[in-house]
Amino acid sequence: MSSKNLHKILIANRGEIALRIIRAVHALDKRAVVVHSEYDRDLPFVTEADEAYSLGSGGLSETYLDQAKIIGIALETKADAIHPGYGFLAENASFATACQQNGICFIGPSADAIAMMGNKASAREKAKALGLPVLEAITGDLPELIAGRDTFHYPVLIKPSAGGGGKGMRIVHSAEAFEQQAGEASREATSYFGSGEIYVERFLAGPRHIEVQVIADEHGQACHLFERECSLQRRYQKIIEEAPSSSITPELRERITASALLLVDGMGYTNAGTVEFLMDADHSFYFLEMNTRIQVEHPVTEMVTGIDLVREQITIAEGHPLSFSQEKLHISGHAMEARIYAEDPQKDFMPSAGRIERFQYPAGGETRIDTGFAGGNLVEPHYDPMIAKLIVHGPNREDARKKLIRSLKELHITGLTTNRDFLVALVRSTAFAENRFHTRFIDLEIKSILAEQVQSRLEKSHELLLSAATLIALQSGPIETGHPDSTWHSIGHWRVLPEISLLEEDRTYPIRYELLKGRKRMKIRVENRDHDVCLEEKNGDNYRIRINHHVLHVWGVTDRSEVLLDIDGHLYNFRRTDILDERYMGSGNKDLGTMSNLIQAPLNGRVVQINSQEGYEVKDGEPLLVIESMKMENKICSPRHAVIKKIHVSVGDQVHTNQLLVTLDSYGTSIDQ
Repeated sequence: MSSKNLHKILIANRGEIALRIIRAVHALDKRAVVVHSEYDRDLPFVTEADEAYSLGSGGLSETYLDQAKIIGIALETKADAIHPGYGFLAENASFATACQQNGICFIGPSADAIAMMGNKASAREKAKALGLPVLEAITGDLPELIAGRDTFHYPVLIKPSAGGGGKGMRIVHSAEAFEQQAGEASREATSYFGSGEIYVERFLAGPRHIEVQVIADEHGQACHLFERECSLQRRYQKIIEEAPSSSITPELRERITASALLLVDGMGYTNAGTVEFLMDADHSFYFLEMNTRIQVEHPVTEMVTGIDLVREQITIAEGHPLSFSQEKLHISGHAMEARIYAEDPQKDFMPSAGRIERFQYPAGGETRIDTGFAGGNLVEPHYDPMIAKLIVHGPNREDARKKLIRSLKELHITGLTTNRDFLVALVRSTAFAENRFHTRFIDLEIKSILAEQVQSRLEKSHELLLSAATLIALQSGPIETGHPDSTWHSIGHWRVLPEISLLEEDRTYPIRYELLKGRKRMKIRVENRDHDVCLEEKNGDNYRIRINHHVLHVWGVTDRSEVLLDIDGHLYNFRRTDILDERYMGSGNKDLGTMSNLIQAPLNGRVVQINSQEGYEVKDGEPLLVIESMKMENKICSPRHAVIKKIHVSVGDQVHTNQLLVTLDSYGTSIDQ
């Protein structure tokens, strides 16, 4: 096949994968064009591209899923090719076909391959026909599956036919629960993949998730780049990935990679893809699906093989052969990747949209950071909540694990809540260190993991934290000439008393202090106890503080009234109540939503389902409505046994945090009173 030279590549995606592709395009001395929603116009992938074109401010169907609009921009800009990244249109056969019909190279497999593997039901049949082991499954449209629910052997797993990534997946334990769960799964799949088609699969308890990276050129050469371990998941969304897997033997590696290549050869597949398997405790493995695109977790494979997978995707699309052969590929060391999400683990991992105030990377340059955000960017509720990926490499698994802990501790993101602290606790856990987990591990052990995280957090002396927060709080602001050691001159003539007030959660702590050596040494009185506090070293936002006989290594910043401390993988938030801060002015009613009769939105999002109606009785914990945010559905439940007095929203409404959703009446009280 003759080769073609691509000059300009349009990237039909957003965020970190768009930025990753831009850098590969530039490394090949080509021009990168991006398309973006108006929500994303200030993100780094827009500013780093050579050309950027707006898709408007509508929803996904009017922006990143609008095929005609994207192809129109590609034609207008004379782009030679489109790289779809992952998600959105990456596994959309009609989009690949439309590219071909318009003379645009689609950087990925053929439309036929995408169609075959993109529909998980047909993918299973193809894999089975080629001799790969598969789990039993039942296909059909939604009404047919609901009608046949009494014939299933429970538990079963509902899965979307049109996509993966954990979206739309549900475990169902009984026929009674099937209809509701199937409806939710279909709706979520429609939102994310544009198709609500689902199928039902036998549920395998406690398996490992092993996937094989494959790549093939248009000259008949296909290779595997070994396997990845992706078993640490929450609600089927991967959190931590590794390469290679420590769960399989060399002999098993030979068999599972051979199965993956059997599928690639059997369907004439080209470009990059991933063949995914589930493996039970007896090391029997079963074909799960094939993702016909680059994967979120591709960096761990790149780290252990030295192959730039995105670069290979582009050169394969140009008609060039692979730059390596199977014999030249070897596993070097061990790599791990952790996904940083905008979510609150202590609140059932509720999405946490908002503005990133500070985004500081680990020091030393040993950690690879793939991200689509920078400090000051907004993390919108319209998209997936992933902020960044941290990837580390070491000579062995334990060395990589320790590097990952260190890197996570040195990653600092403020302005919104992330899962960073949770990840530190997870990677530190004995089960992870000893490689004792499976795909349901986090879902089943979440309470104990969170409890360990809270316990570790509480082990830090509260008085020491308050002392450190006070010293850091008093570092900012100018020192007036004359008497630099004077309290009057150190904190301003408007404040005579040598005291500040720090609020943590629901309690305010008055802290008196005496400056002894400017702002580097002071005496602090916390809860009737005196502490000698000394700033021994400051490097940027990193402090070494001696408090009595203890030394704390602290990352600390102040933002108006806020004082943030990051210590050993725990982020602590204090607020000075003795400083006026417009962000907290007029927030005296901020706890209104905790009153038992008023149900307020805990996050930004869109109402996709209302489960009851006015005048109906609801029980404690019963779902009232469902809000979709960051492509996840979040159930808003009744806090007690009550009667619904008023529903203030409708399906389809966009709601914001603290917006009133439902008013309840006490059970037994007439709603007319």
